[in-house]
Amino acid sequence: MAFPKNFLWGTATSAGQIEGGALDDGRTPSIWDTLATKPGRIHNNSTPAVACDSYHKFDRDLKNLIDLGVNSYRFSISWSRVMPNGVGPLNDKGMDYYKRVIEQLNKNNITPNVTLYHWDLPQVLEDRGGWVNRDSIQWFGEYADKMFRAFGDVVPMWSTINEPIATYVGYAHGGFAPGHRNECWGNQARHNILVAHGKGVEAFRALNLKDSKIGVVIDIWKRHALTDSPEDIALMIDEDERNWKFYTDPILAGRYSDYILEHLEKEGTLMKMEPHDFELTGQPLDYFGLNVYNRVTVTRNEQARLDFSQGGNFLNNRNEYYPKAVYDAIHLLHDLYDIKYPIYVTENGTFFEGTEPVAEDGMIHDDDRIRYVAGFLEWLEKAIDEGYDVRGYYLWSLMDNFEWTAAYNFKFGIMSTDFATGNVTWKKSAYFYRDFIKAAIERSK
Repeated sequence: MAFPKNFLWGTATSAGQIEGGALDDGRTPSIWDTLATKPGRIHNNSTPAVACDSYHKFDRDLKNLIDLGVNSYRFSISWSRVMPNGVGPLNDKGMDYYKRVIEQLNKNNITPNVTLYHWDLPQVLEDRGGWVNRDSIQWFGEYADKMFRAFGDVVPMWSTINEPIATYVGYAHGGFAPGHRNECWGNQARHNILVAHGKGVEAFRALNLKDSKIGVVIDIWKRHALTDSPEDIALMIDEDERNWKFYTDPILAGRYSDYILEHLEKEGTLMKMEPHDFELTGQPLDYFGLNVYNRVTVTRNEQARLDFSQGGNFLNNRNEYYPKAVYDAIHLLHDLYDIKYPIYVTENGTFFEGTEPVAEDGMIHDDDRIRYVAGFLEWLEKAIDEGYDVRGYYLWSLMDNFEWTAAYNFKFGIMSTDFATGNVTWKKSAYFYRDFIKAAIERSK
């Protein structure tokens, strides 16, 4: 079998990573702009103030999307660009930017897939307690409602939240913005953002947007026990419960697992919840957005850990090459939750750390990335052949960008960005992806 006829082929980005224009036209800082002002929190003390400068150079991005031959583009809205106070009045200049982006995509038959929240909470709301404050549920609901009213008739695909685990990392471990290290805050923040997701779905349904659909994006890094020892099996279960299942359970099953509730209660970090919260988190969706990059092997035995050497079953960035992760995740969603709506792979890709070497022909020959993407697409096609309803694939990312705390040191793009000039050039993987899409579309006819 081939990929389905109307399969969406795309690339993915996020506002905080590519737009720049940090203080332009009325935008106020996000929590990432603030974190970047604190020495030592972001690699090389870099900031997202300019990044890929897509706020001023979207025509460049559009041309690359057209030349790639994608039929969809996943991007996010900067909350503080369209609502500088986090709540209240809209910023006309910020809204005009997204209006133009959406119009140009639709004009060129590239389906806009819009994420409302991709980690960049307005700092003015963080100053009021951020996601730890239960009011955040209402803040997000208002923001979502205004975006749906403004763009609901021209955006056919929405997702509420991208990877809610990032909020936990930002409030509990300090690894992401806003940079707090408080386990209780982390659990409360991630509960609140899940309820806020539900509030967003509620706002979407209230407007009866018949030609648009709503979903959520969750990353699944399935844990695999390295050995069959009881200790490793227990560790695998525990890490699955504390990571991806913390988010899939309330959304797909309408509740947290007994395991997580009992353990957090025992540890004294259980979040405050209200009975109606799970009516919101468990609302039916139109699709599930799956971000999948790899699996995670776990073991209590330090001597048994994997040898991250180059070659063999490992990429040069020392990550294990395990493309079956996408197949496993799709099976997991059906086996565990029996979901009845389609899946879109909303992110998948790999990185190079540092400066990618340029060959004598002037091109970056990122063969590891090509191998990685080709492997995942092969396993994705196998899942589709088995009858699983998967309707799209978005490669992360269109171009090298501000990769959060790794800043510009991690390169995920299939195109290389010169951050000094804003010039973007194709890597070998971009040509590979262009040709793969073209061939897949031809086979599906």
